[in-house]
Amino acid sequence: MNVLNDVYGFRHLPFTKSIASQDLFPARGHREVQGRLTVALQMHSAALITGDVGTGKSTALRAFAHSLDPNVYTTVYLANPLLTVTSLYRQILLALQVEPAFGFMRLLPQLRATFQDLARKGRYILLIVDEAHLLPPDLFDQLRFLLNDEMDSASPLTLVLLGQLDLAQKLRFAPYEALYQRLAVRYHLRPFDLEETAGYIKHHLRVAGYQGQLFSDGFASGVHDHTKGVARKINNLCRSALLLGATEKKEILDETDLKRVLLDLEGRIS
Repeated sequence: MNVLNDVYGFRHLPFTKSIASQDLFPARGHREVQGRLTVALQMHSAALITGDVGTGKSTALRAFAHSLDPNVYTTVYLANPLLTVTSLYRQILLALQVEPAFGFMRLLPQLRATFQDLARKGRYILLIVDEAHLLPPDLFDQLRFLLNDEMDSASPLTLVLLGQLDLAQKLRFAPYEALYQRLAVRYHLRPFDLEETAGYIKHHLRVAGYQGQLFSDGFASGVHDHTKGVARKINNLCRSALLLGATEKKEILDETDLKRVLLDLEGRIS
């Protein structure tokens, strides 16, 4: 980071996941995700967001959750899909700052009582399950059960499932069909097009504090061709290019530099 800061004057390292939510690139797909999740939130229902690895599903959800009033909404983010039913209930309760009861038979009544108490207070829960395509079948059933509970009309819960495209196909069939029918929102997040890829690169440099054009138009076009607009791959390529540029104190990086970076990443010597 020091060498990059010395050469390019960055305030912080660009093309990382640590970028603040308010500084995220406003991609069309991400705006669409946020608009659709607003609908799901208003309905206290369920949403399914799919996308290829690295397209920014989690990033879009982070921006959406950050936009919510923390005095009204509590976000529960489950990053480990390989949970047991007991650990699922416990993690939800802990995120709601409730000490879980001992023993599985006590957890569900406790969770119901907590949900009912929140509903009476006008508070709501956004439950995000990442990598949901890896969930075991019994957890899908439990999530459906939480949505189908007897307090259905007053439920404070909105469920968001994030996963790869095969998750949507999986949910169409038994024993998951009942949960699929509860989905008020379904959206597939696609990679950036060329215009968005170029805009994404410029945005990250600007947010990091760089003034001017560090990458040529041809460089951005080549990045898009190689990454197919997948944000994570764009980040990896651009970080590697910055290291090359800083080492050689380049004022602008072009297609030739990109080719060198690609060769280096492939383990070959240019």
